Amino acid sequence: MSSRRIRSLVVLVVLAFGLGAIPLIVREDIAWQSLVASRVWLGALTLLVIMAATGRLRLPGTHRREIVIAGVLLAIHWATFFWAIKNTTVAVALAVVFLGPVSAAVLAPRLLGDVVPPRVYWALGLSFVGVVVVVVRDSAGDSTSFAFGGVAAALVSAAAISLLMLVSKAAVDSVGPLAVTTGELLVAAVVLSPWLPGAVEETLANPFPLLTLGVVLTGLSFLIIWTAINEHSVAIVSVILHIEPASAVVLALIFLSEVPDVWQWIGIGLVLAGGLIAARDATTGEVLHAPANL
Repeated sequence: MSSRRIRSLVVLVVLAFGLGAIPLIVREDIAWQSLVASRVWLGALTLLVIMAATGRLRLPGTHRREIVIAGVLLAIHWATFFWAIKNTTVAVALAVVFLGPVSAAVLAPRLLGDVVPPRVYWALGLSFVGVVVVVVRDSAGDSTSFAFGGVAAALVSAAAISLLMLVSKAAVDSVGPLAVTTGELLVAAVVLSPWLPGAVEETLANPFPLLTLGVVLTGLSFLIIWTAINEHSVAIVSVILHIEPASAVVLALIFLSEVPDVWQWIGIGLVLAGGLIAARDATTGEVLHAPANL
């Protein structure tokens, strides 16, 4: 395995931990519409600056339809995810939404031609069990955790992210992650533009959380994720991103004094174990790219 691919895995693991801070930001006293719009617009502007600085500020020559579709799906995914967090517990929202990456990993071999070793499916199942343990235990005893509206929104979010990963894979392989990521964010920004005035107002009033959300945890992180997908399979990236909900529990412990119980710590261990198994398989070179012409 090349040193570049190893670095991309390490960076992805670090990012997955950092993404656990997103629910903490969403729990701020800021309207979810403003959070979503500021995230998308700031993320898009960040990547436009990167493209301009590297001399690659141009429209992609191919896969424009896929990029537009993925951008619409991205807007739906983040809008419904933030709405779900506002209307049910973070635990329940994460448990449902993370069905999306699992679905993408299961469908990738059939739809994209990814070659996935059997151990990756075991790792995927192990990680998913860990996610369920972490988030369900967090919501135990809370009768409002399963509010129908919040769960329904999370299901829509899960479906959107699953389709987004599958639709974008061929475009990333052909055009490159920077152009695809920027294009998707720009399309999502246009879709969410009716909420832009409120996003600008909230960003001026709360610059640190919203700039962190938009610039670091969206623009830069989205680029890192798609770069990793370009280097590895959708299944590998999906497993590693399951670190995010475990990270959210750890960050809640540090910043919100929410102490996980024994079962939650076991769940965190399962998530990390699944990620390590997937990373080990990635280093063997057994996981191949999807054909670039799909």
